[in-house]
Amino acid sequence: MFINFLKNYFLVDSAQSAGGDEKALQQNALRILLALTTCIFMVSEIHSLFIPRDLSFLGINSVYLCLLGGLLYFSKKHTKITAVLFLITLITTSFLLLAFSDEFHAEKYALVSLYSLPLITRLLFSFKASLVAMIINIYPFYLVTSDNTQIDIASSFYFQLLTFVTLNVGLPFAVSRIIQTLENNTSHMRLLYQKLNDNYAMYEEFFENTGTPTLLCDQRGKILKANQLVRELLTDSPQKNISDSTITDWLSPLGETGRFFWQSNIAECTLKQKTNIHIEIRRASLTQHGYYVLHLQNTTQLKAIQQELENTQQTNSRLAHFDLLTLLPNHRHFCRQVNQRIDEQDNHLTGAMFIIRISQFKLLNKQYGKDNANKVILNFSKTLQKKLSEQAIIGRLRGVKFSCFVPLGQAYLIQKNLSALIHSVLPSQITVDGNRLNMDYQVGIAYYHTDGKTAEELLEHCEMALEYSTSTDRFSYYNHSLEQKLIEEHKLGLKLSTAIKNKKIVLWLQPQVSPNGQIRSFEALARWQCDGQFVPPTTFIKIAEKLGLLPLLAENLVRELVSTLTEWHKEHIHTPIAFNLAGQELMNDSFFALLMALIADNPWLSDMLELEITETSPVMTHPLIHKRLRSLSQYGYSIAIDDFGTGQASLGQLVDIPANILKIDRRFVSPLPGDQRHVDIVKSTIQLAESLGMKVIAEGIETKEQANLLAALGCQTLQGYYFAKPSPMSDWTERDNAKAKELRMVY
Repeated sequence: MFINFLKNYFLVDSAQSAGGDEKALQQNALRILLALTTCIFMVSEIHSLFIPRDLSFLGINSVYLCLLGGLLYFSKKHTKITAVLFLITLITTSFLLLAFSDEFHAEKYALVSLYSLPLITRLLFSFKASLVAMIINIYPFYLVTSDNTQIDIASSFYFQLLTFVTLNVGLPFAVSRIIQTLENNTSHMRLLYQKLNDNYAMYEEFFENTGTPTLLCDQRGKILKANQLVRELLTDSPQKNISDSTITDWLSPLGETGRFFWQSNIAECTLKQKTNIHIEIRRASLTQHGYYVLHLQNTTQLKAIQQELENTQQTNSRLAHFDLLTLLPNHRHFCRQVNQRIDEQDNHLTGAMFIIRISQFKLLNKQYGKDNANKVILNFSKTLQKKLSEQAIIGRLRGVKFSCFVPLGQAYLIQKNLSALIHSVLPSQITVDGNRLNMDYQVGIAYYHTDGKTAEELLEHCEMALEYSTSTDRFSYYNHSLEQKLIEEHKLGLKLSTAIKNKKIVLWLQPQVSPNGQIRSFEALARWQCDGQFVPPTTFIKIAEKLGLLPLLAENLVRELVSTLTEWHKEHIHTPIAFNLAGQELMNDSFFALLMALIADNPWLSDMLELEITETSPVMTHPLIHKRLRSLSQYGYSIAIDDFGTGQASLGQLVDIPANILKIDRRFVSPLPGDQRHVDIVKSTIQLAESLGMKVIAEGIETKEQANLLAALGCQTLQGYYFAKPSPMSDWTERDNAKAKELRMVY
């Protein structure tokens, strides 16, 4: 008990000392110094009671004993003040002994006390205070060494100097270094302790929030630690503590996993309390301490899905061979069925393979939506299956392509008969949500034996034939020359793409004149010279349309044309130029934005740039085209309908398209003046245009008689080889636009 009391009293607080509390260390040192000094004076006091001495010495000793006892009492609450009073007492006593005592031992005690003052100061205060004490001690050292009468041979000057340096300088510096080292080590240990706590907290959080149920166990399955997900999985209570239990208390292994199933890499188990819950255990690692980190996963739902997949595997296998929408055989299964039919029949089997593509389906999809478009496909497939014989094999290829293989008799080997047969089975109309839609098709046809002996080969040749079906000739038959033609077109397409990107397509101008030959306007025509020869515009425009290059081509040509018109505008050459659009360009957002920006920046273009819309273009019936043409018309563009009368809905186009110019196609002009029927058609067309307030242009005029007749019928603008052939635009712009300024006709 007494030892513990002394330990607690003099060590103050071992926890604070270990933590590097400077106040606790100073309090420890102060109590020890005060206690030792008090003991010395107490022993002296007891000794004076038995050996008679001067009463004054006894009184002074008692005063010091009371003073030290008081300091020792107040050292706990007032450590700093008590330390200062202790040092003052020590200094005062030492100087009094040096000044007034004649005893040699008293002087030695005083010197030792003074020389120990820096060390004591360092223990009780800072190093700076210790330095001050060192400096103060120079004075008593000087007093002792300068008074030779007080120094005997044993206490030589060097002995005093050695004592002074050792006690006053050496020991304080050494102790300061030791204290500094201890403080540094303490700070370092505190930092390491903080990092250790942080890492422990991080690992605790990581273990608790791994995202998967995780537990730590030893080799015998005793659970040492478990995160919240494990507790929820095993007990349905995240607060329940399962430490010190074993894995076998909660899980039962499945199969031949063994007694220590948790030592396996993967183990299948069930909960003991709920056997319908399946748990998969995965051993993550074996730690250096022989512990296992186990990840648990609830696989109950996964097992159910797996069972369902196994039950429906046969159904899925069937679905893999059929189109999900129409339930027709897909490409692979269709080929398999056709090849099986070919192999089963004798060598006298004949037949035809054809691919049907629903025309303009993308526009239909965009106009009516995907759901209604799917209804069109579904209704078409049902109608086709009803009309074809049971011997026919029908499949759906990608998109809106349907493949058919039909066994044929000798009579249907004739192309005309086969076309009639296919046309008879194609539904002309489809009803969707009560609306009747007109159906349009393109068909590529190949004969079995003649054009191919396998389904794959026949389909490939049908695709080739399909590429050459047109709006007028929708049934296209494969022939061997098609392959070479497709290869040539492919090569030409590559060259065309390069030419468009490098702006090698140039503009030519053909004048549009009044009956007296005066040039009123021009038509801009695209020309491409490849390998020294001009490629017909109908050829490269069609290829550009297939490759989706028309918007870029049109943008290049429009920019070139606007550049020329800008120069003409500056030169006061007021001669408009018409530019042809096939329709695909207007479906392109960036090209449409370009047209709107050009006329917004250059309002004078409304009088100089005309837009000719090819009336036979398939996309011209699309509502988006009509909407954009109305916007262009409102911005000031003149809209002309080109090739009027050759499309499928000419009168409807006059209503839907805000055109103010009508161009009569050359096929109606060329029979003039000998064909009275064509004369009447042209006359009625001109009258129709006049009634609508539209200007009429007749193209394809090659004779004087045709020009005179059209002028007599009221057509005031004429175009054709009779007046002028197309010529490069540079002919009209060279020499500072000299020819354009003259505006003369070239005969």
